[in-house]
Amino acid sequence: MRQNYNYSMNFTRLSANLMLAVIVSIFARPQAALAEDALPAPAAQVSAYQLILAMNTLRVSYGLPALIEDPIINAVAQNTAQIMAANSMSWHIGDVRGRIAAAGYGNGGTVWATENFAVSHGGMGIDEIMAVWADPDHMRPAVTPEYCNVGAGVATVGGKTYYVLQAAYVSGQECGSYASTPGSGSASGTSVSPISQLIVPVQIATPDAEGKIYHVVKSGQSFWAIAVAYQVTIQDIETWNNITRDTPLQSGQRLFIPSKNTQGFATPTPRGMVVTQLPDADGRIVHVVQPYQSLTTISEAYRVSVNRILELNGLQADWPLQIEQKLVISPGNITPSPTLSNIQKLTPEADGNYYHIVQSGETLSWIAGLYDVPLSDLMNWNGLGAASVIIPNQKLLLRVTPPATATKTPAPATMTLTPSPSAISTLVTETPTAEVAPVEESSSGSELGLIFGIAVILIGGLLWWWRRTHRIQ
Repeated sequence: MRQNYNYSMNFTRLSANLMLAVIVSIFARPQAALAEDALPAPAAQVSAYQLILAMNTLRVSYGLPALIEDPIINAVAQNTAQIMAANSMSWHIGDVRGRIAAAGYGNGGTVWATENFAVSHGGMGIDEIMAVWADPDHMRPAVTPEYCNVGAGVATVGGKTYYVLQAAYVSGQECGSYASTPGSGSASGTSVSPISQLIVPVQIATPDAEGKIYHVVKSGQSFWAIAVAYQVTIQDIETWNNITRDTPLQSGQRLFIPSKNTQGFATPTPRGMVVTQLPDADGRIVHVVQPYQSLTTISEAYRVSVNRILELNGLQADWPLQIEQKLVISPGNITPSPTLSNIQKLTPEADGNYYHIVQSGETLSWIAGLYDVPLSDLMNWNGLGAASVIIPNQKLLLRVTPPATATKTPAPATMTLTPSPSAISTLVTETPTAEVAPVEESSSGSELGLIFGIAVILIGGLLWWWRRTHRIQ
């Protein structure tokens, strides 16, 4: 009997475990995984060193010596980029010379400094960054002889990348005579590289017999230096030579340089040149920012002040422009609302008269001037004399008839010149419609009941068979 009892207990446990396994398998069935959209691989990030190299290339092209990379300025620029990225700032922190001096640059001397920054979602190429810095204010590091040292930093937070470049000099000290303490920090976290000083100016090659231009690379020349010299972009050089900027240029390498005469090449807008846009049907003008354009060049092209462009677009003077950014140049044919007089702003009371409620500090002469009525009339309407005193909340009668409110009069129709079809083409873009996959109704409820019922019948049958074959005598 003891043996049969053990058999009974073991079988009961086996049955319970079997039932538990069936239930768990029902509820733990793997669900169909939702495929996540694959994110594109991030583009190669522009480094702090590349910012310095690009600015020095511009500086050398203006006949000035390259700026000397400084570890303290590197550290301050990197810290600035991190702070701006963490706070999603769209303006300068301010007092760049004070921050650089406080970090130890200049050894207590009078420091002068300037700062450039650019911000982008998803990153920018060096072409785009330098185009943002193409206006006179951001070109100071490239064209101001006094600047001596340079530093840069790059930081990304939440997909937004900030690029910062700072240039500085110590008043009264000859460039090169001062050096920051080694180990003070750098944009890359390593010692300062002297390679930024090795910049070879690019000499423009002459076209060959077929009018084609080929540039022979010299030692020390970079993609950016060649692009600047020929007024093309790095991407143009890559495309027309089937190369990539990730592969260093070799001395003696022959590069084809596209020009306006090259078939299939779209000549980039030269620096300082802006192609103005025509007004739309409502007279509204919107300009799309292109590389090498700035607020100054855009305002000069449209003959509109910089302040007017800032006002129309809600911008500030130190906010950098972005390539493809849209700027409202003219709001169009907007009829301004008529200005109401002070009388027109009043509402007549039940008796049809207008009243003024005296406020603290008001006088009879001031009130008469407010409504452009004679003081004597105002006093007569209210039975007042020269010795009368008015008090706050006192109601004064105004026996006036307000002038009629000006109504908007449609402007006379004017002839609008319609550009020929060959001059302007309309680009029609179809927006693909996102298709939503149908959602199949789940049949997990019916499947669960069927499997559970089969499991109960199976376990019950096994229990009946075991008890019959192991019946206690």
